[in-house]
Amino acid sequence: MTAKTARTARTIRPGRVPPALLLILWGLIPPPLPAQTEVPPLWRMALGGAVISPPAVEAGAAVTLMDSGDLKALSLLGDTLWTYAGQGRTTPYLSRSPEGISYFARTNGIFIAVNRVGRELWRRDLGAPLSGPVVLGWDGRIFVPAGDRIFCLTISGRLLWRRNLEAAIALTPIPDHDGGIVLVLANAALLRLGPFGQAKTLYLSGVPRTIAPLGPVGEGGRVLVFYPNGGVEFTDFRSPDFDQGPLPLPWLDGSPLAAIGRGLRAALLLEDGRLLELQGLSGELRWSADSHIRPGAGEETALLYDERGIYVLSTSGASGFTGDGRLIWHLDIRGAASIPSFGDDGVLYSGGKDWILYAFKLEDRVRHLPQSMYGPMPEGDYGIGSPPPSSWTGNPMRWDEILVERQLETIKRYLAEGRLASQEPEYIAYLMEIIASGQNPASSRYEPLVSVQYRLSSLQLLALIGSRELVPFLARIFREDPDPVIKTAAAQAIGTIGADKDGAALRAFFDTVSSPSFRETQVMSAIIAATGTLCQYSGPPLSDTGIRILSNLNSPNRPNYIRNLAKRELENLGK
Repeated sequence: MTAKTARTARTIRPGRVPPALLLILWGLIPPPLPAQTEVPPLWRMALGGAVISPPAVEAGAAVTLMDSGDLKALSLLGDTLWTYAGQGRTTPYLSRSPEGISYFARTNGIFIAVNRVGRELWRRDLGAPLSGPVVLGWDGRIFVPAGDRIFCLTISGRLLWRRNLEAAIALTPIPDHDGGIVLVLANAALLRLGPFGQAKTLYLSGVPRTIAPLGPVGEGGRVLVFYPNGGVEFTDFRSPDFDQGPLPLPWLDGSPLAAIGRGLRAALLLEDGRLLELQGLSGELRWSADSHIRPGAGEETALLYDERGIYVLSTSGASGFTGDGRLIWHLDIRGAASIPSFGDDGVLYSGGKDWILYAFKLEDRVRHLPQSMYGPMPEGDYGIGSPPPSSWTGNPMRWDEILVERQLETIKRYLAEGRLASQEPEYIAYLMEIIASGQNPASSRYEPLVSVQYRLSSLQLLALIGSRELVPFLARIFREDPDPVIKTAAAQAIGTIGADKDGAALRAFFDTVSSPSFRETQVMSAIIAATGTLCQYSGPPLSDTGIRILSNLNSPNRPNYIRNLAKRELENLGK
């Protein structure tokens, strides 16, 4: 196996040491890292308690989970933004969405979502404490490991599906580059769960130390498996022969600590502190370098791998490397209470045992990612905003009211029971076809193909599915459908989902209320409620337009009833 080794040179002064012994020592003792990067804290802020999880850096804030159960948010300049009183012990897992929603749970299994301005949005009893961090899906759905189950919830906390696991979780879920998750169970099962609950399982020879999913976005399913003894295996869940077992790859010359995949390459941290980059499909070593980790340290570690390079994070410090293995910087940290976080802005955030959060500016390079109005765009999408035609397309009986009612009842029951799972894309397509059937193409008059009651039911069910990929479709229905009842239901559905992809819905609301001919009070009422909900979930990115909408509906030319509703929502936003 060939490899390029990226190590820092050093000067040797032989003295009286025999040259032969020098050669032996050079082979046994790794060259030291250069002196640490001397960077004073950019800022420091007293937290009033110890952090118990890495800070979550997203949506213009660094959010920390405290040992008191409180959630505290600081701006990226170090100013305190808000504190949410958790009122109970929590598990040490915190995740934050692009909208700025923080997800965490108490040790009694109560799972809580808090918005970007510190208000609780909802809570749900999982029946068991979290067994790992939440994984965020591409459309706002969240994968929640709790006890021996995985829950898939919408952005507004509704259950899409759950899966009981055959054994306890050994390695917590991580994204699989296809919008799903991969995890390992205590019985050595490697489990891949898709976004709609599809499951594939491969039984390994033992429980690995770490794994690294591979593949470009949308082409995932390939996983490198690293065992404590240095063994390496590769499996491809997309292959029809995946169940015949994994493919063995060249062994490592050390024991792994952590791994992460990007594209078809993987970064791997060994117990002796070496960082390796492997060619994922073959296991070929591309380069190795020494990190700040020292052999036998036994500390918590994590890896970050993006277009800037590879970063080794631990409770003793951090190291930054270029993509070809050159050390950029390393920083020693004393007294860290958890693994630090390295933000897209080149700042390292570390919570200390001294109850202080430190921020260190280590790089001027900033990630330039495709942006939505919330923040970085999701890696991909599930395609459910414009799904393929349902299996009912072309059926001459598709609009028969008895059949429509029966099908809607089935979807409603599956949603209520949390059993949507693999049927989700088919049901979404069916519901969208019913909703969009309001205008009969064969008629010059407004003549719905399906009665309003079924279109209303379909809008309500689509809202409960809760994907933010559905919002542009609902915004279009709101704009184009002439029936005020359907407009009202479309606005209500958007509010139920609680997200607005790129602000499409609020733009539709604003254009509507700005029209001099707009007079439908039921539509106004739905716009007010939906606007308030969207602003509560998403905060500042939507608040400006939201306040303009609500102010318009609070103007003197509006009915008193509408003005009172708008005024109440404006007051809620101001709290």
